[in-house]
Amino acid sequence: MNEYMTTREVAKYLRLNEKKVYAMVAEGHLPAARVSGKWLFPKHVIDQWVETHTVHPPSGIMGALLDGLIVVQGSDDWLLSRLEQQFVAATSIPVASCLVGSLAGIKAVAEGHAHVAACHVDNSQIRKRAPQGQDMYLFSLYTRTQGLMFDRSRNPDVNTLEDLLKPSVRFAVRQVESGTARLVRKLLPKSVATPAWKEVGPFYSHLDVALAIRTGRADAGVGVEVAARHAGLNFIPLRPEDFKLAVPAAYTSHPTMTRFLDYVFARLKGDEGADIPGYDFTATGKVEILSP
Repeated sequence: MNEYMTTREVAKYLRLNEKKVYAMVAEGHLPAARVSGKWLFPKHVIDQWVETHTVHPPSGIMGALLDGLIVVQGSDDWLLSRLEQQFVAATSIPVASCLVGSLAGIKAVAEGHAHVAACHVDNSQIRKRAPQGQDMYLFSLYTRTQGLMFDRSRNPDVNTLEDLLKPSVRFAVRQVESGTARLVRKLLPKSVATPAWKEVGPFYSHLDVALAIRTGRADAGVGVEVAARHAGLNFIPLRPEDFKLAVPAAYTSHPTMTRFLDYVFARLKGDEGADIPGYDFTATGKVEILSP
């Protein structure tokens, strides 16, 4: 059943005085119905009127949020998480981060749910899922190496990914939309449609995979070297990969985004990456533009 408001109620609802409401009705600017000499305002119509007359900035609602918040979705990365925490401490600008995987992060940006996608997938995959009709900037943070994480005392014969293709192996898997899950599928022999191992998980971070192995919940998994070292596991490198931040062009010139990117690259070009195993900073600061 529709709800109707009086002139006084709609004035309070819109935070106007009653004279202004009467004037807007008389000028035909505010929808209303006259019943028995009184003006009545259907609430759902007033809500529609407000929505219709709402002016959004060129970069949309997410662009407006950038005035006080940065939303990052995408891949898990230990070093990026540390940089985000340091940025918040240094600037008091909050960073909301969600570990949904590379592809899901790009999708979140495209759907207007995030400002930044942290990812380590091919540019072709980013282009497929990027926001339609606008450029996407790719900021290279570093190259990191992913590899096998395991405890050799429990698995002495492991040297390659193929060594784990056994029904007796409990393999810690990541969520399907993660770049690491895609990497594992790429590294499997073409003859292997479905790995013989028993899947455990999914897990949403490299450290979660490492801890599952450390505590005996799983026998092996794939992740970055720093996670293996933190959990006291053995590590065999598999493949280096570029880790990037994907940012729509509409956000790159915003002062908050500029401040965030400047801070991250300043830290990386300083001593932030020193003594972190598995990271290479040769490509740090490289910028690419993906056009529609």
